[in-house]
Amino acid sequence: MISADISVRDQIMGTANRLFYNQGYNLTVINQIIEEAGVAKASLYYHFPSKEDLCIEYLKRRYESWSVMLEGFLIGITDPKESIVKCFECRSQYLLDTNYGGCSYIRIVAEMPQRTEKINHQVILNKEKQRKFFTHHVKKIKRTGASSAGDLANTIFLLFDGATMQCQVYRELSPMKNALKAVKALL
Repeated sequence: MISADISVRDQIMGTANRLFYNQGYNLTVINQIIEEAGVAKASLYYHFPSKEDLCIEYLKRRYESWSVMLEGFLIGITDPKESIVKCFECRSQYLLDTNYGGCSYIRIVAEMPQRTEKINHQVILNKEKQRKFFTHHVKKIKRTGASSAGDLANTIFLLFDGATMQCQVYRELSPMKNALKAVKALL
């Protein structure tokens, strides 16, 4: 039953978020979401005309959740190098909080090699926002020019994503710690 202070849309999204992340997009069926959310089928389809639309909202909300967590790690930080380091520390905490579940976007991509254009667009949009975080902070470091800043930001982004994947595989934080050592050496 839906709580009075939680909207039907939020109830559906909360359930979809949990199921998509824990058991995957392909294994999660609409009827399971309807049942576990405690909503009518018409309500789900009123808010989300398709499972694809539900997935896109899931990806958007996962990015928003990550952004809020990262903002908490960045409170009071003004040094761009420290901001980059804190992003890696935030990801380490995220990995611990999710029991090494990994990146939501990569999980969707891995599960759906024939993903739709709309889902593909949203995954890329989220990943590009992450890349821009690194680019923004690298450009603030005075010794880097525009092209070298882009190259350095891309390298840091690859270390970030690669370490996330390796932490998921090995179920430990040592890949993230090693990536952070490399980032500090680059900075």
